[in-house]
Amino acid sequence: MKLRQLFLPTLILGALLACGGGSTPEPVPAGATKLVYSDPATGTYQLRQNAGLSTPTHLVLEVWGPAATSGCGVTVAFNLGGSAAAWSNVKATDPAGTYVANGSAFDLGTGLAILKAKVSGNNLVATVAEKGTGSPKTLNRALLQVALDLKPGATVGASTTVTPDLPNCKLLQADGSLASIQVSASSVAAQ
Repeated sequence: MKLRQLFLPTLILGALLACGGGSTPEPVPAGATKLVYSDPATGTYQLRQNAGLSTPTHLVLEVWGPAATSGCGVTVAFNLGGSAAAWSNVKATDPAGTYVANGSAFDLGTGLAILKAKVSGNNLVATVAEKGTGSPKTLNRALLQVALDLKPGATVGASTTVTPDLPNCKLLQADGSLASIQVSASSVAAQ
């Protein structure tokens, strides 16, 4: 009788293990292989993708302004939310921590350029300007470039928001004054 009492639980346990124990393993989320961004449909100043410089895992974004406005420089600030991407250098050949590149609107001249960015946590502040205010440029071109890289381990469906810090987005006007600008941005999806 004792042998039978020991054998029956062992037989039941063996049967459960053979059938998977009645539990279904959790599916492992798929790893993302690219970042996807769509340019904003509206807005006077827009954060647009540069398709020529972007790769599946490196997203280059440019601030564009309106054709009817001119200026000599711009400062933008963005907060990055979510888990899909992180700030990175625009060009791999730039010194570490550069985080910004000149667009095509401003002539930075020779010598030390007025081109600087700083990342603190998820926040980025970037500035580009000409030396002096004597030759303002029309703003319907890329004013400056910033970039995001796909985070290692990001899963398909993860997202990142790029939220302009509007009180800190400014245009350097021809008279040397600063004007607030409204920058529109879209979210970034990992696929």
